[in-house]
Amino acid sequence: MNLKHVEAFRAVMVSGSMTAAAKALFTSQPNVSRLIAQLERDTGLKLFQRVGVRLIPTSEGEAFFREVERAYVGLQGLANAAAQIRNLGSGRLRIAAMPSAGLTLVPHALKRFQDRYPGVTVSLHVNTSGTVNHWTASQFCDLGVAVYVSEASNCEVELLSKVAAVCVMPAHHRLAKKRSIRPEDLEGESFISLCHGDGTRAQMDEVFVRAGVERVLAIEAQYTAICCEMVRSGMGVTLAHPIVARDFAGPDIAIRPFAPAVMFPMYLLFPPNRPRERLASAFVDVLAETHDALVSKPSEKARTRG
Repeated sequence: MNLKHVEAFRAVMVSGSMTAAAKALFTSQPNVSRLIAQLERDTGLKLFQRVGVRLIPTSEGEAFFREVERAYVGLQGLANAAAQIRNLGSGRLRIAAMPSAGLTLVPHALKRFQDRYPGVTVSLHVNTSGTVNHWTASQFCDLGVAVYVSEASNCEVELLSKVAAVCVMPAHHRLAKKRSIRPEDLEGESFISLCHGDGTRAQMDEVFVRAGVERVLAIEAQYTAICCEMVRSGMGVTLAHPIVARDFAGPDIAIRPFAPAVMFPMYLLFPPNRPRERLASAFVDVLAETHDALVSKPSEKARTRG
């Protein structure tokens, strides 16, 4: 018994006749008849009863067909898997991201990505940049998105972007009438800051020190998304990544440019000593495209109030 025998049998069962099966297989009716006869000899099964010009499947033939169909489902699954591997790597993408990206940029990019590659399974894991580095280095994830990279990291690292922070404030704040914000505008303001240890926090502090401006540093948070939520609650003002700020834009939030620039970097991490997955590369292209679109598009609040 070989695959040609099984294909001929299945074609007859599906089409209902040897003539139709021969057309489907691009062969002759005598050849199909010969293959079926060989299959019956090899299996020891009586697959069909011949009633005049018609073929009637026997109970053995029906039972054998059910097993053939199960096998074909498995073969089709292998064919689909092969197509995914050929076109886009393994067909599964695991992404690690720190919260500022994992709660904003990455979900936006995933929507575009799945619109283009609907058959791909994606899992998103969100944690600190340090954990993102660990997950990527250990190959638990295929791609990492982080705001800083340890000097001890052995991941392959690429800079995705470096964009200027924006000032985020309650919508009815006195500074919301201004087109842009400078350090001196925030003199004496309750400022929601990133925690110490974040490279961007050091940049922020240096800008205000150089300007001789004293803020009220009563609140710190680990992530800019939390800082923006506190602004929404009326607890103060903050500087945030523009994409994070856009996701919080609305009737309770005003967003304005801030100068001099405080830069928010974003890095891509890839597992070390491993060829880059085509699936990960495809997602990086979509991620960069989404990032640029979100950064260049002003928030509704900025358009209506700026």
